[in-house]
Amino acid sequence: MRPSVLLLSFLFLASPGALASWFSSDDSYTSWDNTQLKQWLDEHHITSHSTPASSFNRDQLLELVKDNWNSASAWTYDQYADAQKTFGSLRDSTFDAWDESRLREFLLEQGIVAPKGPREELVLLAKSRYRAYTDAASSFASTASQAASTAIYGDSTHQASKSISSIAAQATKEAQKTFDNSKDYVYSTWSDSDLKKYLVQKGVMKSDAQKTRDEMLRLMQDSYAKVADPVWQAWSDSFMRDWLASHNLIDDRSPIQKTRDEYLEMMKQYYYNVNDRTWDTWSDSDLRGWLVEHGVVKSDAEIKREKMLKLVEDNYLNAKNTAWDAWSDSQMREWLIEHGYLRSDAQVKRDELVKLMNEKYQTVSDKTAAYLTWPDARLRAYLRERGISENLVPTTRPGLLQEVRIRWVQTQNRSEALYQNIRDIVNSNLEAAEDKLTKMWELMSGQYQGAKRKGEEGYEKGKVEYEEKKEEAYEKAKKAQAEL
Repeated sequence: MRPSVLLLSFLFLASPGALASWFSSDDSYTSWDNTQLKQWLDEHHITSHSTPASSFNRDQLLELVKDNWNSASAWTYDQYADAQKTFGSLRDSTFDAWDESRLREFLLEQGIVAPKGPREELVLLAKSRYRAYTDAASSFASTASQAASTAIYGDSTHQASKSISSIAAQATKEAQKTFDNSKDYVYSTWSDSDLKKYLVQKGVMKSDAQKTRDEMLRLMQDSYAKVADPVWQAWSDSFMRDWLASHNLIDDRSPIQKTRDEYLEMMKQYYYNVNDRTWDTWSDSDLRGWLVEHGVVKSDAEIKREKMLKLVEDNYLNAKNTAWDAWSDSQMREWLIEHGYLRSDAQVKRDELVKLMNEKYQTVSDKTAAYLTWPDARLRAYLRERGISENLVPTTRPGLLQEVRIRWVQTQNRSEALYQNIRDIVNSNLEAAEDKLTKMWELMSGQYQGAKRKGEEGYEKGKVEYEEKKEEAYEKAKKAQAEL
């Protein structure tokens, strides 16, 4: 397969969420100070050296963020493909030559109702739409590079030995896989009489009804699989094993099979859906308690669960302590001392450390990192996938967050150079998309081959050591038997 075709397929399959970790609600930026607003505008290429964020007052800053909030989030592949028709022949500098009338017409086409402001702001809005388009291309390429980076930098040699195409397939496996009634559910192996007995007991079919096995299995899907809570309670042992293996929680090369109870216990510890948030399973009293504690609602407020969930979602990342649960006291002290905000001999409690961090730490993306809202199961799975043994995984949420943050930052730093190289290619002046794709493929392929060799060497070394230990154990056992 030609590199460009393979990469296009990969980019199409890959999730476009790599650049969307900033966002938690529709208007959370309204609580930001001017520094945070300016930083967001700069980081999303909405302002530039010629029109710096510092030249705008707070109202203008808020308006710019508001107008660009949605377009700055990651696009779907279909959105990107449609946008190519509009942006394919444009360049960032194109908008500088347009008059106000043409700019307003373009912005109206982009969904901005009644675009207002002086020409300078209209140019910024138009350029931000173009940047959103180029960032979408970078996002798909970044996702590909992150997959390659996982293979390059991951602690698991088994993960490192996978091909780029298999990593892409794994990323979309859950979305694409359809359940097979004949094997993927716990009831798939039941006899026809057991299936009928269950369906009759549940009132799904009458005792004298004559149905084929396939028909009964379809009825089971509605009456058993779709109502199972949690969903994996309805899965077969083999399907649970596949899920665990796809998340690197068990070694799929091992012939050893676990009991169903063991699989169920592992699913309880590690299963997550990518849309799950930590508050989704909170009780009504937990939701209310959080909202009251953080001053979102009054203690006597009458409010339904759906509204409480929305309020928690909108305010969770803005809560003063959310980000700092991922920092230990010593880590906060170290940062504050290093940046001159705290004396090394100062004796301060955690509440005071958190207050100082909220005042002095200005990196917005760190305060809104995606993992902060993950449920505990996903945090555990993240650590296990990165080589942390089960007995070393923390048992508290703050402990999980702290360990995840360390590895999250490391991953971001390691992939930054590779991401920047790919981004430079996407934003280059090369006219032919074929040339861009080929260059990206060569970059990623070269990185991957080095990782693949490293992974294979690690696997072979481990294999040799295993054989040596096995032989040693065999000799000891034979010697002990002879002495009896």
